[in-house]
Amino acid sequence: PLSFALSSSRPPSSPRSYLLDLALLLLGGSALLIAIILWFDNAQGGLTGNGVFKSLELKPWIVDPANAPLYPANYLFYPFYGALCRLLDLLGIFAGDPRRQMTILNAVSCSVCLAIVYALIRAVTGDRLVALLAALFHLASSFVMFLAIINEDILPSYTVLIAAMALGSVLLAQPSAPRVIAVSGLFSLAWLMEWRLMFPTLPGMLAALWLCEPRLARRIGWIALFLLGMVTTAALVAWAWQGHDKSVGPFELIWTGKAVRSVWAGFTWPKLFYLWDGMVAYLLGAGVAAIPGIPGWDIWRCTATVWMIAIAAVALPLLWRNRTDPLARSLAAIFGGTFVAGTVFNLYSQPQDPQMQINVMAWLTVGWALLLAVVRKRNGVRGLAALGGLTVALIAYNVWSLAPLRGLDSAWQRAIERLERESDPSRTVWLMHDFDWAMIYGSLHWGWTEPGTAELGPAPQALPRFKWIGFTGQVLRHPDWSDQRLADDLRRQIDRALELGYTVMVVRLWDMDLPQLEVATGMVASSARLAVLRRLLHHDYVAAPAYVDPIAGAVHRLQRRPGR
Repeated sequence: PLSFALSSSRPPSSPRSYLLDLALLLLGGSALLIAIILWFDNAQGGLTGNGVFKSLELKPWIVDPANAPLYPANYLFYPFYGALCRLLDLLGIFAGDPRRQMTILNAVSCSVCLAIVYALIRAVTGDRLVALLAALFHLASSFVMFLAIINEDILPSYTVLIAAMALGSVLLAQPSAPRVIAVSGLFSLAWLMEWRLMFPTLPGMLAALWLCEPRLARRIGWIALFLLGMVTTAALVAWAWQGHDKSVGPFELIWTGKAVRSVWAGFTWPKLFYLWDGMVAYLLGAGVAAIPGIPGWDIWRCTATVWMIAIAAVALPLLWRNRTDPLARSLAAIFGGTFVAGTVFNLYSQPQDPQMQINVMAWLTVGWALLLAVVRKRNGVRGLAALGGLTVALIAYNVWSLAPLRGLDSAWQRAIERLERESDPSRTVWLMHDFDWAMIYGSLHWGWTEPGTAELGPAPQALPRFKWIGFTGQVLRHPDWSDQRLADDLRRQIDRALELGYTVMVVRLWDMDLPQLEVATGMVASSARLAVLRRLLHHDYVAAPAYVDPIAGAVHRLQRRPGR
């Protein structure tokens, strides 16, 4: 254990108590999170619709795994979760509904994370109570809790990654060939489930090997062995799936190129603000700001910032004073290196996204554990009780912050049913923002289809039921197109739908001003690009109010402007 965490007055814990603690975290954590899932009634979480489309891609791995396609960037995720969903089907848990089954599996994955955090902090500090409170803090963190109760796909990959980071922090402090190979293999399984997890953590792993080995030749050797372990693991996985639909080789697994040249990629100044937003939201939920009478989100942003600075102000000097201890070096290198490299990586991609921050901000739990150790040494159990109470308050606040998003699954199901009653799907083409919840739930209840009108026949046409045009559809698919080309393509799609005899219904978009569009679109399109698309709609078309849905919002009937 680290020297600063030792306390001769603390009695040693028995193996029985260790196993009891792990069981408590696994079973208690799962029960708590599943209870929140049932209360929340919102499998998508209200922030992203990725889970809907992930569940659609997961379905073949449940019903016909032998013929289901592999995805290089998530090579092991779909086979793994597909098998677990089949198990839930046998148990009768949300049978036939992978969209909600994923929430249960994520809750269990998060509980495994709690056990891993406990084991790591117990190994670092030798303190049972500090380890339990650190695990509780990890659960309390907003993004960790949030991703554990919705159907995003990051939790199983993150669980394996946090296990690799924890194991690396302990084993790479004194590297040997078996230790390096073990950590490398476990780390590789994580990024083989979610490819992008490789980039934030790999620099930290290599930094730990460099800092914990005093001899230069062995430093280079350990790093080479770690990288060889990654290649070997990728090769074994590629060999195991050889011949399966859309299987690839090891080098295609190591570099999939996912989203590297997408509309989300690239460094821009606004992403600095999004980065700050993502970091503070990792700790404190923002949903409560939607409740009338509650002060604005800036208060919570500043509160989280001060909280994180306070943790760093204690943890960093503590690690620096113990820099001669290899365990302190490996801990700082892996978790600190992941934070530094991940921050740069996130600035290139989506820094405000919970999935992008959950692994990068894992240092906060380690820092909190070191703070707990210091308080334990100086103030005893009373100090730990105070910080434990603060953690419980954090859990309560972050659950409370979910309240404005509660029940959206049921509410949107009713909204889609109302839209279908008001507008015959066989004669309607919907014009929607690609990130609007009407599109997400329309895809869920009517069936997913690609946006556009190129494949449509004359109205009425029963299938596909969901026929729609994406307001930013071509922006997402062709970020290199000029603003004028994007506007021309949007006009062409709308005109074709009208010429084929369809009614074009606009959901919520017509009344949106430019600032509202910017908020809805995020980093995907510039203000100037959105202004061009909005100007096209209002210049070339007129819209008559059709009805207002309490959930979906205002719906307008679109027609060509006279004289066009």
